[in-house]
Amino acid sequence: MSYEDIRIESSLTEAMNAWVARRYGKVVDIEMTGINEGNYAAVGYAAVENAEAGTVQAVVLLLQHDSEAGPDRYRLKDMAEEEGPVLDLCPERILDQLSPTYDVLALHWRERCREQAAEASRNSAFAMNS
Repeated sequence: MSYEDIRIESSLTEAMNAWVARRYGKVVDIEMTGINEGNYAAVGYAAVENAEAGTVQAVVLLLQHDSEAGPDRYRLKDMAEEEGPVLDLCPERILDQLSPTYDVLALHWRERCREQAAEASRNSAFAMNS
């Protein structure tokens, strides 16, 4: 999937919520994180309702700042969980809202996300006890 050029004039979360709603449908929950992490200005995870199927699926959002185009210009890449996203830091609260699936790539992505969340939790508890 290619990048789409977008303009963000309001808050990042509000802008991404509106964009995801236009592209995928009703946004059940969304979280934008990872500001200036790696190659991305932000990474987002959304739980989106598929009204026809009566299910909720995850969408991953990758946002790069396009400073040559202007201070409010970004390049956005989106992918559904069925595409097997590489980034696997989806918050558990988003994962908990997703419908069951049999899709192998989606299941593998969800498992990796839960493993990452568990690891972060263990590291956080370890740091608190040090």
